Amino acid sequence: MPRIAPRDPKAEPSADHVRTFSSAAQINRQELQVFWQQVTQSSLLTTNKLHIAYCFIKHPDTTRAIVISNGRIESYLKYKELIFDLYQQGYSVYAIDHRGQGLSSRLTLNPHQGHIDKFSTYINDFSLFIDQVILPQQHNTLFLLGHSMGSTIGTLYMQQKPNTFNAAAFVAPMYGIKLPISRPFIRWLAEKLDNRCKRREPNYILGGKNYEAGSFNKNQLTHCLERYEATLQCYQAMPQIQLGSPTNHWLIEAIDAAEEAVLAAQTPPAPLLIVQAGRDTIVDNRSQNRAAGILSKVCRSSAHQQSQLISIPDARHEVLMEKDTPRNLALNSILDFFEQHTPLS
Repeated sequence: MPRIAPRDPKAEPSADHVRTFSSAAQINRQELQVFWQQVTQSSLLTTNKLHIAYCFIKHPDTTRAIVISNGRIESYLKYKELIFDLYQQGYSVYAIDHRGQGLSSRLTLNPHQGHIDKFSTYINDFSLFIDQVILPQQHNTLFLLGHSMGSTIGTLYMQQKPNTFNAAAFVAPMYGIKLPISRPFIRWLAEKLDNRCKRREPNYILGGKNYEAGSFNKNQLTHCLERYEATLQCYQAMPQIQLGSPTNHWLIEAIDAAEEAVLAAQTPPAPLLIVQAGRDTIVDNRSQNRAAGILSKVCRSSAHQQSQLISIPDARHEVLMEKDTPRNLALNSILDFFEQHTPLS
């Protein structure tokens, strides 16, 4: 996968037409609220009777669809604007709330704890979602759009089910977590502190706590005040989607899964676009670079030569919740990439 230099945020989109996306200044406009009333919200039941929440909207004029796999602590409710924008670009859109977060069933007595038994459980849920909700719709073309932890889930899903998606775009993928000290030591410490191995209720990582609405000035996720405040308002209006810090066991599983995802990304079964946030302090960009660097050696002679890594220089971790300029740059890059890999009808 050839490494692409950071794009100029002022550059025009490479597509033949200029796309129009939502503006942060109008994030709560009436048009978006009316659109959301057309979105179907539902859930599916797992074998152990847990509910996995999801939403979707089918576009009447296309057979193309985008599936959104969101990040830790997130809900599809946070992505109303994104779903609106993708729909306006001519795509059906599906989005899932992963187990233990959003509107899906929680796994601990304290609903604020971010927890999972095995990371593979996320992948099994995602596979169930694809099989029961999306594939029966018989879309001609399917694309995967993942963010952070959702990208890890998506990468490992594609390794198991290589023929589902025509292409994937992973935004700030969790191929490694930004840690204060070495990964082996953090993982060792989490294992020592993990209550799950003692058959007790899972416990937070050191310093972990329940959800708190942080101030914009201290956030490390976005430079966009309007989108940050809209997210806080969403979480305030729907307390059931609030999620705090992860448990020690989640951290163990996530560290291992991220490393597996780096290896899986080296030989993707479908064209892959990594959208890197230049100012990310949540995930480790070096892990993304490692996947990209190894991939370039493979793809020079592979069928997936058009896979790319791009950097959005001024973006923090939540690229798709950023200010208009970096967000629009990321969205144009993603949609350009998907269009390049749309089969000719």
